[in-house]
Amino acid sequence: MIAPRFCAVVLSAISLAGQGSPEALIRDGHLKRARAMVEPKFRSNPNDPETLWLMSWIRQDWKDLKAAREYAEKAVAADPRNARYHLRLAEVVGDELESAGTLRQLGLAKHFKKEIDTTVALDPRNIEALKHLVEYYFGSPGFMGGDKTKGRATVEQIASLDPAEGYLAQAIEARLEKQGDRIENLYRKAVEAKPSSYEAQVLLGNACIPAKKLSEAEAHAREAIRLDPGRAGGHSLLAGALANQDKWAELDTALAASEKSVPDDLQPYFRASNVCLAKGTELPRAERYLRKYLSQEPEPQMPSRSRAHWRLGLILEKQVRKAEAIAEFETAAQMDPASPAKEELKKVR
Repeated sequence: MIAPRFCAVVLSAISLAGQGSPEALIRDGHLKRARAMVEPKFRSNPNDPETLWLMSWIRQDWKDLKAAREYAEKAVAADPRNARYHLRLAEVVGDELESAGTLRQLGLAKHFKKEIDTTVALDPRNIEALKHLVEYYFGSPGFMGGDKTKGRATVEQIASLDPAEGYLAQAIEARLEKQGDRIENLYRKAVEAKPSSYEAQVLLGNACIPAKKLSEAEAHAREAIRLDPGRAGGHSLLAGALANQDKWAELDTALAASEKSVPDDLQPYFRASNVCLAKGTELPRAERYLRKYLSQEPEPQMPSRSRAHWRLGLILEKQVRKAEAIAEFETAAQMDPASPAKEELKKVR
């Protein structure tokens, strides 16, 4: 028999799936909702290029790159003048490039660059594609097309289209040039240029936490939530900021609000638990938060169930609950053979 609580979660997810277009849902991090909308469309019309484009996006986020590439290639073949389809294919090839062996890297790099160049030729104002070019020029060696002069020119091109995005592109450059001390200030300039940018608010807030600017991180989190309460990133940032400040009552209130606003993405609970574990404090609270996170399927770009079980094992171990910790480590290792839980098992047994 299916538990009533599980039915309620499923029905809630189905209801939420009707909110917004699949593209908007994906961009806002609601992959599970988008999947519930797109997969039935694909089954009824598997040759529609727009559906193929969306299916490629969804499959890529779930790390099925073979299917993602197949769908993207079919979308491009069906409508070769659509810039979004070429960008989609470039992004899949880019993911393949990151994990490819040396022999495949050059061919994949050329393919990636070709698709990005086609995207920009079809849509010269496509900032997403231009930011990928910045990453390519600064992140690739010269023999694969890396070119810092072209990279800086592309950053300037982005800034001419959108000053805030220009600062975010400079932050990409700084990261790839190992100039981490510049990044927080660039995020700050992006917020100043466009206070309504949800992305800039969250990026700056997250940069404030390791810098111990916790009250500022909290302020940016609350502004991001005000701008868009339906996205989990701002709620997760707020959870991290409050936990780092030991504001436990406020944290519980914030987590309840996040679950009400984004019931199918519990990443704020995971983040709060991680802070507690790192500080070695409030371990029963950390355990409760992680068990909450494990109560439903995570979004594909969020920490996996395996990672959550590993972290739960660490929390239990710190509470001197060895048998329970071992069980969590074993579960994590079964789910992911590369999990750090394997090393923990060697230590604890």
